[in-house]
Amino acid sequence: MTTKSSNVLKMLEEIAAKEVELATEALAKAMKAADEAQGKYDMLLEYRKGYQDNLAANLTKGMTAEAYQNFQNFFKKLDHAIAGQRDVVLIAQQQVKVHRTLWQESQRKKLSYDVLITRSDKRIAKVEQKRDQKLMDEFATRMTRTKR
Repeated sequence: MTTKSSNVLKMLEEIAAKEVELATEALAKAMKAADEAQGKYDMLLEYRKGYQDNLAANLTKGMTAEAYQNFQNFFKKLDHAIAGQRDVVLIAQQQVKVHRTLWQESQRKKLSYDVLITRSDKRIAKVEQKRDQKLMDEFATRMTRTKR
């Protein structure tokens, strides 16, 4: 019976290990998506700064009202894209948190099974040790009887 429960625990531990592996892969994927989203966001900010610098340079040289209006319209569209990308970054970061929590839970579950397996193995070893000791005692008793 003890070996049957030990086998069940080992099977559950293997399933938990697969869950950890899947959770690790999902977390890595979420982290990569978050990094890519952050990279796009940073790129849009740099792009906006470049156009701001360009506008400042053109303003010092002098520019037409129509050109200035075009810059303003472009900035509105760019700011809208930046806000949208910021939302994408926040969602991606939230996904990382969710997947990190799932990974931690799967790790705890696997470690719990590891602890149970260790306890079970120790219990089995203790039972076997007692049995071996009993056999040795019986053997020693028989040996002393046969010597008399």
